[in-house]
Amino acid sequence: MFNFPQVRNLMQFAGRAIDIGDRMARDTSAAISLKHIEAYDAIAATGSTIAASVELGISQSNASRLLQQLEDYLGVRLFDREKNRLQPTREGLQLGPEIRAISDRLRALKTAAMELESGRSREIMLRLAFPASLSSTRIPNLVKSFLAANGPMRVEVSYLAIERMVADGEADLGFARLPLMSPGLKQEKILSSRIICALHNDHPKAGSRLLSVGDLKGQDLIMLNRERPVRHELEALFYKAGIRQRPLLEAHSVASACALAAQGLGIALVGEIIAREFSTLPLQFVPLEPELPVAYALISGEKFPMPKAAGLFLQSISDWA
Repeated sequence: MFNFPQVRNLMQFAGRAIDIGDRMARDTSAAISLKHIEAYDAIAATGSTIAASVELGISQSNASRLLQQLEDYLGVRLFDREKNRLQPTREGLQLGPEIRAISDRLRALKTAAMELESGRSREIMLRLAFPASLSSTRIPNLVKSFLAANGPMRVEVSYLAIERMVADGEADLGFARLPLMSPGLKQEKILSSRIICALHNDHPKAGSRLLSVGDLKGQDLIMLNRERPVRHELEALFYKAGIRQRPLLEAHSVASACALAAQGLGIALVGEIIAREFSTLPLQFVPLEPELPVAYALISGEKFPMPKAAGLFLQSISDWA
């Protein structure tokens, strides 16, 4: 889906992200690398260098050193210790999204290389970018109704860095979690949701009216991987409740998380709007307390006029709440 100028720009950005420490840091002997960004992310999620070191498979002293080098390079403290937990400073909260953006762009570079290798075509009339969980459930039905109402068209449904695809004109419409992390995007339709617990019909807690964070203590949990923003929000709820436990299983999609829960392997913590697409599985869906709102949006690119087919598709799904 990438063209060569876009790949060249990504490579230039990645080079700047990796080499900027050598050019600008006061201590040029410690260049900033992806390891520093990963250490920051793990510490922000777990609240300690000890837990972060376990998450990353490195020593606690190495995690502390990586954090110190990143703080030295930036010239600010990113965390303060409060009650045996590292809390982001004001500067840490402001710089967090920028730090993670570097990691996202480096991953996008890898995605670009994979797409060029696979030789995907861009000659598509309507290009949709939706998560895999919806691409195999809700979207086929929506596309079927759309084509029945509007006649034959060529449609591409894909899932590779959705926000980037829409912003760069590689997709006409996309599905993304709010708040949007990439510039150049326009919200066409907002879908409100929340995090719920998906568990097997025979699970001891399946008949519960709701499940509190405290109720999940000691339970086998299934959570989305740590690249998802909602994962960090859930971990923050656990830490606030004094719960220090790692999930038994990590999934890369809501579909996978629900499938694992349907095998009786644990309680999946997933967004309701997507999880409900798997209601045919032997699952109960129980609200989480306290409620953790999740909002999604159908998005388009600000820099590109919306194709007629995309506008027709939006009209055809106007009743999707």
